[in-house]
Amino acid sequence: MIIQSFWSKPFLNDSKDPNSRFKGGWLSEKYFYYSMTLSCLKFKQYYGHVKLYTDKAGEEILSGKLGIPYSEYDNRLNLLDEYPEKLWAFPKLYCYQLQTEPFIHADTDVFIWEKFPETLTGSALFCQNIEENFPIYGDALNEILAIFNWVPTELINTLYKYKGVKAFNAGIIGGTNLDYFKELYARSEKFIQRNLDKFEDIDVGIFNMIYEQQLGYAIAEKRNITPECLFDDVDANFTRLTNFHLAPFLYRYVHAIGMAKKSQHACEQIEALLMYEFPEEYQKVRANGEKHLLWKPGYEISERRKEFLFSMFRFVREKSDSDICKLRFHINPTVKITEGEPIQVTFTSPQKSIEETIELNDWDNMLLYFEESMSIDELSRELMLDDDISSKYTPRQLQEKLMSFVFDKCLLHELLIPEF
Repeated sequence: MIIQSFWSKPFLNDSKDPNSRFKGGWLSEKYFYYSMTLSCLKFKQYYGHVKLYTDKAGEEILSGKLGIPYSEYDNRLNLLDEYPEKLWAFPKLYCYQLQTEPFIHADTDVFIWEKFPETLTGSALFCQNIEENFPIYGDALNEILAIFNWVPTELINTLYKYKGVKAFNAGIIGGTNLDYFKELYARSEKFIQRNLDKFEDIDVGIFNMIYEQQLGYAIAEKRNITPECLFDDVDANFTRLTNFHLAPFLYRYVHAIGMAKKSQHACEQIEALLMYEFPEEYQKVRANGEKHLLWKPGYEISERRKEFLFSMFRFVREKSDSDICKLRFHINPTVKITEGEPIQVTFTSPQKSIEETIELNDWDNMLLYFEESMSIDELSRELMLDDDISSKYTPRQLQEKLMSFVFDKCLLHELLIPEF
């Protein structure tokens, strides 16, 4: 069972708080709707049935106005209307505890290009990754420990045991131990209810992560459950998870987490992927959104930009990794390189259609290798002759790092042009 959730209350509540969920945290409402549509369709592609838990306002917008094609809508989140809109994670916990069979809950900013391993989804509890001492928890947690009326014992025990924060990321979460999810909901509800009078004094946005992800880990620890993880090596910036430019040929899971939602590059990629992979659904959602004035006019992908992106999408879907690494690239002839310390590069932003200048620092200097036609394979072989580089990277690690660099500079910025 694949489930997703959308509580409209924080989405519709205008807030300048960076940890709120006004507009879903996105640059524009339209990118939230495109993200939800793409996520829904990708999970339907691999799993068939996808159920959305929402409230009546959410169902009216998503089903009634936009026609986002979930297999099933359930508007029981209306029952949570008494809760403050800043508690945007709580409806997820409510959905978890409703389940009567093993499930996968995926955030609506998660996109997949293959099914998850059954060894993961068949476990008692699984998640996206473990978060250990991620800085974002720090200040809010200290405030909570100092002023809250009550804090769950298991959270404190785990904090002292590890002398720091251990949590899981619930970009995807689920499992077979349904009693665990019922306890997580009950303990979180008590955590919230006992401390409602303290919310004015803390960052409630971060508190969501504490009662869902940190407390969730602590309860698993108490129950002697070791969460299975989709990824073992995720840094605090989630760099590994937001690489749209490497999907689906190198990475088959992308999570537009945190500030990725504010990135025009990420937002453009989501719209372009929806446009490319599901053109009929894209046109339907776009037309319905414009008809019902669900977002303000903003950046539009030009026909030239669309053709460029689609040519890249086709290539990486039709070719092997080996073919991709043999493809030659060169610096876009419109790019201006100014020598100096550091070297400056001036180019026309494909999103803003204005000139931008960047400085080449550290790894960015690799761009200069492409003043002449060069493939990833050729550059990788040349760089491996350098003792410093060969001591840090295996040939495959270097190749993947170069793939990320080249496709970032090509797909997102058009600094590099492919030679198909």
